[in-house]
Amino acid sequence: GHDLKTPLASLRGRVESVEDDTDREKMVASIDEMVTILDDILTLARLGKSGEALQSVDIGALAESIAGEFPAATFAEPETRIVAQVRPVLLRRALRNLIDNAVTYGKTAAVSVHQTGSFTKVEICDDGPGVPQELMEGLFEPFTRTDASRNRATGGSGLGLTIARAIARSHNGDVQLENRTEGGLRAILSFKT
Repeated sequence: GHDLKTPLASLRGRVESVEDDTDREKMVASIDEMVTILDDILTLARLGKSGEALQSVDIGALAESIAGEFPAATFAEPETRIVAQVRPVLLRRALRNLIDNAVTYGKTAAVSVHQTGSFTKVEICDDGPGVPQELMEGLFEPFTRTDASRNRATGGSGLGLTIARAIARSHNGDVQLENRTEGGLRAILSFKT
């Protein structure tokens, strides 16, 4: 990762001297896109080797803080406080990916936290078009996107769901997608409490 990020940082420094504002902005955006994709790939590669220690975390507070980063997201306070042993940096990344997907493709994100038996579930519901059932499981494959274009303005690198699921599974859980009967998509991140 360092071997790739250093030349990208150097290239970005050189691009700043380009006089044409439009060209410079396009070049900077391309470099930023490469750095983001590289960060996603490195996160995925490191998941099995995370040095982050498990910590006792209020899951509702964590989910609420991430939902607060997105103006189009709402958060429903859980009925009871749910505390679990998790790796908070990784769990934040998974939730941020799922909420970002909901806002990007479904315009809104309604976030809620529930406890079901020995599992904690964070649900993110959107009001978008949903996803054809036959495509859902394939969306967890690396570099798979519902948007066929490669334009980051219309979609990411195709690693967000892959990373979210890997993080959930590292917490003895999973991420599932389901179409809502009232329309939209529901992403459910669950993990053992």
